[in-house]
Amino acid sequence: MANRLKHGTEKMALRSFGINERYQLAMYLLDQYRGTTLSCRYAVPPRLAPEESRTQLEGAVKVAVVDTIMRHPMLQVGMMDTTSKIPSWIQLQSLDLTQHIKWLYIGAQEDFEQTVQETFRVQLDDRFPDLSIKQPGWKITLIRQGNIPIIEVLLTWNHPQFDGAGGKVFHEDFLEMLNHAENGSHERTGLDGDILRLPQAPPLLPTPIESLKSLPLDLGYLVKVFWAETRPRFLHRDVSQAAWCPIRTSPYKTQFRAFFMNNASLLAILALCRQNKTTITGLLNGLALIAFSSHLDSTVAPAFQSSTIMDHRRNLPPAPPDAPWVRSDRTVGNYVTQLPHSFNTELVARIRSRLRADASQGRDLSADLRRELWAVSAQNRLEIVRKLEAGLRNDLVGVFKYVTDWQQTMRDMAKKTRQFSWLVTNLGVLDGNTSTRLSTTTTRSPIDGDTKFDDGQRWSIGRAQFGLSAEIPAAAIEFALVSVAGQGMCVSANWPDCAVDAMIGERIMADLERWLAQLASQS
Repeated sequence: MANRLKHGTEKMALRSFGINERYQLAMYLLDQYRGTTLSCRYAVPPRLAPEESRTQLEGAVKVAVVDTIMRHPMLQVGMMDTTSKIPSWIQLQSLDLTQHIKWLYIGAQEDFEQTVQETFRVQLDDRFPDLSIKQPGWKITLIRQGNIPIIEVLLTWNHPQFDGAGGKVFHEDFLEMLNHAENGSHERTGLDGDILRLPQAPPLLPTPIESLKSLPLDLGYLVKVFWAETRPRFLHRDVSQAAWCPIRTSPYKTQFRAFFMNNASLLAILALCRQNKTTITGLLNGLALIAFSSHLDSTVAPAFQSSTIMDHRRNLPPAPPDAPWVRSDRTVGNYVTQLPHSFNTELVARIRSRLRADASQGRDLSADLRRELWAVSAQNRLEIVRKLEAGLRNDLVGVFKYVTDWQQTMRDMAKKTRQFSWLVTNLGVLDGNTSTRLSTTTTRSPIDGDTKFDDGQRWSIGRAQFGLSAEIPAAAIEFALVSVAGQGMCVSANWPDCAVDAMIGERIMADLERWLAQLASQS
């Protein structure tokens, strides 16, 4: 298979899309999902902070981006045959870096944090250039204000290119490259102005997990999955499905909210999680259950289902000896899967009874509710541990092997009852390589004064924010978490504006923020 690029040189397709890549591309083509953004706040070394050093700063950033591109081949490739049932990744001759690096300089009178949040929201819903131009589906936007020694770097990408863990690797490697660039030349082989000429040798792409490992499915599991998909509704109505939030496909618009926790609060929460045999991910699922039970009536939502996004990199074999990314856990690619959770009518009714009994005491969690919370959170963590122990057996990606037409499958899904009320995806801890200390208060939107970077000559990351665009047929509300080592955590949420009442989303997020602060203060 070959394709003639605009440059006039024939190049062979490198490989076909994997299962996850086809699934993500189908959602993008049907406008069921648009983009993912991971934003990090970088401390700029003092010698590059003054406005008169702008040229040197932009040069250092460009070289670090080039070095990151060369380490991760998925940043170098385009797509072809995108509307076919089996698209392919194709080698490109060159990249125009003006399509991938955007600088936004704002005046001293403008609100830096407000600009960051507005840009973040806009980028979630932005569509990428026509896929036929065969440029990689990712970009970074750098927001800078005067001499302030920070830059907000927003990485936004089309999910077929890589997943959230890949975005985290991008930022960590970009940080490494920035610090290496400080010690060397700003010249790179193949870089001519803003045009990066790529190597003639075909890049080695990460291999989809289904081509590396067996994805065994027990007969009982397979029968259960297919029966759930094909059974007539009159035979069994699953009251745990999110029938309270019918799937609507348009108009497409993401509602996005976020709040931040400082490191002291996060450490207190982590200590509580350890005491109660759970994790931050388990805790968020538990808090979400209480919040959804509080704001939705039992007549429309007597039970719930949620989903936790998990990373299959732990199940990958060692990276090939010639892989530029070196280690499997440092792969920029698509290796996500999902783990469903169910919360039955008895549990939800019990939580609602605790909420009613506690109504006079405000919105804090009572002792009874905290007991329910930790029990649910521990069970959620246990389900995740069992999934980790099972490895690739009875995995959703294994079921996906039987899908032959992803676009039709996703069209059909949009006509069904929504399954999940919420979803939790946690990128874990990002290494910011810094001794930064945040303020000791929890705040919704930290501004420049809340972060004191050290005065060394190294770049570092002081905070991060992770967000997803609305995923039309998936969970009604999706929670995205990311932490920076020694700095704190960001919790964000998104929902489709056409399907979820903004008041419900905002009240649920307010509950999560309030309850996390309560738990941290009482630990």
